[in-house]
Amino acid sequence: MTVTPKKTRLALLLAFTVTPLVLIGTGCGQEDGFAAEPETGSADAVDLRPAVEAAPILPGSLTDVLEISGRLEPRAEVLISSELGGAVEEVRFDKGDRIRKGALLARVGSDLLRVALAEAEAELEGAQLDYTQAKMLVEREASPRQDFLGAEVNLKRFEARVESARLRLARSEIVAPASGVIVQRDIEPGEVLGPGSPVAVLHDNAVLRATIGIPETDIAFFAVGSPAEVSVDAYPDRSFEGRIAYIAPSATSPGRNFQAEVEVANGDGALRSGLIVRTRLQRRAFDDAVVVPRDVLVERDGILHAFVLEDGTADLRTITLGPDEGDRVVITSGLEVGETLITNGHRNLLDGQPVRVVSRAN
Repeated sequence: MTVTPKKTRLALLLAFTVTPLVLIGTGCGQEDGFAAEPETGSADAVDLRPAVEAAPILPGSLTDVLEISGRLEPRAEVLISSELGGAVEEVRFDKGDRIRKGALLARVGSDLLRVALAEAEAELEGAQLDYTQAKMLVEREASPRQDFLGAEVNLKRFEARVESARLRLARSEIVAPASGVIVQRDIEPGEVLGPGSPVAVLHDNAVLRATIGIPETDIAFFAVGSPAEVSVDAYPDRSFEGRIAYIAPSATSPGRNFQAEVEVANGDGALRSGLIVRTRLQRRAFDDAVVVPRDVLVERDGILHAFVLEDGTADLRTITLGPDEGDRVVITSGLEVGETLITNGHRNLLDGQPVRVVSRAN
């Protein structure tokens, strides 16, 4: 049995479809309202081939991106406490204030400590005089050496007392351990605090961290230090650069995600703790790849295809998709760079059907 090729069968089908139309308008006894069809070879012949648009497949580039939502948190939350107890003499900050590292926040019990320092300094002056006199007498051999040694020990004791009094006075002045924003104030002037009492809570917002979950299927693409891009709804026309600062050593269960933290510089203070962010992480970059618009693809029986122009006919190709970016997608198999892709008029085409190209991109 002879098998008729697919393209030949389609041409015969079209020929048999056209023939009855031609016969109706020919011969004697033409009915009113019907005119004879032009001959096939005439200038007025009707071209029944579907009109399509086509373009060559050129090498393209695409970045494969993983987008994950997260929540911004301060890089550090510092609980500031009073090391020493005493009455609160002065408070120089309020909730919401932006402060710099080393700024004076409050004084607690400083009045008594200043008095103690003055007393220790006076005792030190006396010890220094005793030491000088004992040294002079020993040099003149007018006093035993053990008197000089006793004066020297006494001098060192009072020097240590002065240093201790100075340290206690310095620590009665509570200073900011880091730059940031005061989010909680726990003291008021006149209160009496015990050692270790909370004074304030400070958020270090110079760098924020977005906590995200990386799926286990993607974890191989990322490491600490990998770049990230962060965006928030509050600033729709702006993005912020970041990097992965931490990846958990084990996945959560259920969900099989690896918790990660993305650090984002916040030099101008635009970002705030608690904002929901979209974090874009780059998996891979494709260069010189087959990248096509998604709308050139057609689905037949649950399988994706694309039509390529071949010898004036539509050649149906089964394709395999790679990563996508917006309305562009990488084709990993089925299409080759240099082939001519049918980009419009392809929805109802048949495999091997002759087509008429009305627009061809270069």
